[in-house]
Amino acid sequence: MNIIIAIIVIIFQFIVAQFLGFGVAMATGVGNGWELVVLPLGNALGVWGVGALAAWLRGQLVARAYGQRLIGTLIGSAAGVGLILLTPPFGFAQLLFPLGGAFLGYYLAAYRSLR
Repeated sequence: MNIIIAIIVIIFQFIVAQFLGFGVAMATGVGNGWELVVLPLGNALGVWGVGALAAWLRGQLVARAYGQRLIGTLIGSAAGVGLILLTPPFGFAQLLFPLGGAFLGYYLAAYRSLR
């Protein structure tokens, strides 16, 4: 049952992160480099927010651990922006770099806190 809950949480994290990142950037019409701020912030807050909400609903929310996860998520998302800036443009897939970084930061911070 825990695996099913984890998969559902990851799916919701993906949906909410894309909505907060890409959706807000499109709705506000940001450009001129500001999209590289809005996308990763939205992605990071979506991944972290859904994860924190799921932990709170399950009674497993620990403030210190989720503070570390927030920092890890923000760093991972910023690393995704760095990857966008370092790689040559090749399309829409580059918009997934901050999202992938946010996921990595979120789950690697959880792994680090277990040690």
